Amino acid sequence: MIRLRDKTKTLTMDQSYVLVMMTMRWCEKFFTPPHTKRRSALCVMVHCSPAREVYGEYCERRNWLTINLSYCDDVKDIVKTTIHEYTHLCQDLKEYALMTKQVGYDDNPFEIEARYNEDTYYTNCWRFIKRNL
Repeated sequence: MIRLRDKTKTLTMDQSYVLVMMTMRWCEKFFTPPHTKRRSALCVMVHCSPAREVYGEYCERRNWLTINLSYCDDVKDIVKTTIHEYTHLCQDLKEYALMTKQVGYDDNPFEIEARYNEDTYYTNCWRFIKRNL
């Protein structure tokens, strides 16, 4: 049985991937991504890359969502990071770079919304995951 405080390093890559995919399934029910005609299928990647100093990333151009297990200490971090990056998937990121340049990363409204969603919704998401593991 996986617990929210279990350390990431105790999980297999398959278990981590299942957690990310279940979090994505929950997100799909509660967040609405924008409808764009030419968006390719979402590619979800889970990896360990200590050289990349990020928890996760969403690339709008390629429609890739990645979770970097090297910076996620525990299951809670995996769930929160996935919600955070899924929030970016739902945003219209055309102004993201401009906003970061004007107000900085921490005060960027896109980042504020993503942090809000991860902090507010991870417990509900975790309940869904526990029921479905």
